[in-house]
Amino acid sequence: MRKAAWFIALAFASTVSFGSARAEEPEHADAARPATTVAAKGKKKKKRTKHAAFSGRLAAPDELRDAPLEKPSGKIELYAVNFGETLAVNLYKDDGSYDSDAVDQLNHFWRCKRTGTEKAIDPRLFEMLSRIYDHFGKRIELVSGFRNQKRTSSFHFHGSASDIRIPGVSDKVLHKFVEGLDFGGMGIGIYPRAGFVHVDIRPEPSYRWTDYSPPGSSDMGRPHKKKKSVPNT
Repeated sequence: MRKAAWFIALAFASTVSFGSARAEEPEHADAARPATTVAAKGKKKKKRTKHAAFSGRLAAPDELRDAPLEKPSGKIELYAVNFGETLAVNLYKDDGSYDSDAVDQLNHFWRCKRTGTEKAIDPRLFEMLSRIYDHFGKRIELVSGFRNQKRTSSFHFHGSASDIRIPGVSDKVLHKFVEGLDFGGMGIGIYPRAGFVHVDIRPEPSYRWTDYSPPGSSDMGRPHKKKKSVPNT
């Protein structure tokens, strides 16, 4: 049943035009990791492998996990790159229900960088981030959360997305672990040059993408050549 739904979704996605799914102006210019390598004088620069700036696709059924996810501890330790703030909370009360005070603190933490606007964030996103924290045991850096913007198709706008990184953990390792959490209904993108991983909760089907746009680029999240469907990042 899941495989049939995936093929239907794939057929539909191939008909979607770019204009309806253009990515918003990114907020990552100040949050990008600084360049760390400079070519020594007299030495040849290492030739950079060329990649398509953007490539995305629907996640295949066999990429999704079959086993149900265990409930996370609820613990999350965060650092907001855009605000220089830290937060450590537990999502749950002792009885396993959501702690409303902790959720309110997280909603404030996810506020829009440009406008300061807050929105109720999908708590399933916080649970996914708690699973990530449980696995790596390191503070998660929030590069971008809620965005109060014109492009309302974005999952950042809908309050169910985050761009994250973890100091000491490569983006590839983080990305691979997050993919292993997906049992359907997630958007997962990696930004190798900007240095973060996008994680969102969305209606099925799940989507995957890689974006080689430089940090702060207005092209971030946009296809540049061939017209293919793009995710609502």
